Amino acid sequence: MQGVELTLKQLSGTLTKFGVQAIETAGQEFDPSAHQAVSYGPSSDVPANSVLDEFQKGYRLHDRILRAAMVSVSSGPANPSEHDSTTH
Repeated sequence: MQGVELTLKQLSGTLTKFGVQAIETAGQEFDPSAHQAVSYGPSSDVPANSVLDEFQKGYRLHDRILRAAMVSVSSGPANPSEHDSTTH
């Protein structure tokens, strides 16, 4: 286990040295240029169009996206009263 952790630390250090950075997703507003939305659902804790969960990390090299982060996006709080009203 310790050997794997040291290898990961060394690899992460090398990538950082050459400018590769992980894309931040937690609590961020959804950005289609850096995030790939794989699901969309209601949340009372997270505002609409913000990232709920990260399924796969994304990476960028300087200003260029190497791999977009796979995330789920909040649609805001569930509001069942919107579907009940039928005004024409």
